[in-house]
Amino acid sequence: MNGRSDFLNARDARQRELDHTLGEARPEDAASFLFVSTNVPGADKHRPGVSRLLRNALESLQQAIGLRVLLSRRDLLGSFCIASSNRPPIEVKRVAVVVEEENSSARLLDIDVYRPDGSQLDRAGLGLPPRSCLLCAEPARECILLRRHSHSELVERVDSLLIPLVPSPRYIPPESLATNLGIGVLHELNLTPKPGLVDCHDSGSHADLSYAAMRASAELLPLYFDDILECHRQQRPLQYFVQAGIEAEKRMIRKIQANAHKGFIFLSGLVLMAACACDGRADFLRQEISSIAKGLFAHIGSPDSHGTDIRNSYGLRGIRAEAEQGLPAIFEHGWPKYREALEAGWDPEHAAFYLLSVLMQQVEDTTAIHRCGLEGLSRLRRDGARLQKLLEQQQEPKPMLAALNEEYCAAGLTMGGVADCMALTFALQDAAD
Repeated sequence: MNGRSDFLNARDARQRELDHTLGEARPEDAASFLFVSTNVPGADKHRPGVSRLLRNALESLQQAIGLRVLLSRRDLLGSFCIASSNRPPIEVKRVAVVVEEENSSARLLDIDVYRPDGSQLDRAGLGLPPRSCLLCAEPARECILLRRHSHSELVERVDSLLIPLVPSPRYIPPESLATNLGIGVLHELNLTPKPGLVDCHDSGSHADLSYAAMRASAELLPLYFDDILECHRQQRPLQYFVQAGIEAEKRMIRKIQANAHKGFIFLSGLVLMAACACDGRADFLRQEISSIAKGLFAHIGSPDSHGTDIRNSYGLRGIRAEAEQGLPAIFEHGWPKYREALEAGWDPEHAAFYLLSVLMQQVEDTTAIHRCGLEGLSRLRRDGARLQKLLEQQQEPKPMLAALNEEYCAAGLTMGGVADCMALTFALQDAAD
């Protein structure tokens, strides 16, 4: 997603920020200055758990030495802070070393300490050896220069270190999920602008739809969710749940004479059924989604659809394989990234656009392929990566999204599968305990 030059430019920009802060400092302002960041190998520096790691470090430093945060930013290299303390540099550095070693996850922290004159106090200044590698006992710099370890090994190690810091939902009550599924679909509809999709500004690439029609369709969905909950309460067999979905589709067609939420009816019903089956226990949700999806497809077969045609023509997974695997685009990619953005204090709208950017790169959207072939899917991938990069640099995404909307409308490109997964992610996030 990002080239080496992008990372070098980000590193140079950080140095300019630090130089400016130190250049403006007066002796009476502070005795020490700190640059607090993370060292995460690979292109993705915003991995789930990183924001909590940084926040925990700042809290530890605040308690130990007092801290005044002067600047807090994020860029392609991750999030970082410039702060000051009235404690002497050597005391601050000793505390920084303790914080960098207080648990295994803290190995991913970098806390640099500077004197007011701009000179850095490093570990050697305390008589300490250089930091060891993430994977072995050798000095980290040496392993980096010699490329002793593969990228996949390093990333796997990073994720294992961050696991204790990743907020993981424990319980998703079915009744709460049912309520939030109706809210989530409206959240997705109201998010504006969205390339090729219906939103508050226009109908995107959907000449047969409008904001009013989409909202009218969405307002029918709570009845469907109530039907699923009732089927579960009465321990009805699978065909009753299937019939509830068929009736929901019929209500939609009668109301707006168009397909607004057929994909979401399937996905939301599947996830709500799974939540009922596992009594809302989040650890078992994906397992139940996979099991129920296989049962549903065995029951209804492979009906004629654009998705079926595309799977047969291109050999892609599509929503069937996605569902049978427990919706990895949502649970392994979209939702963790969305939670991480919210955890890091992102503006909720920017966090939602961040979710959009991730799903554009992960969902095998058969609506995009149906409209524009495999190049349509490749376009989503490329534009999603560009949007993610923009957001990680703290730039405003709406001009880019508006421009993409014009291009997608001209090409007839859309991404209904991405929209469905967004709405479902919003619901899961709000329903999770």
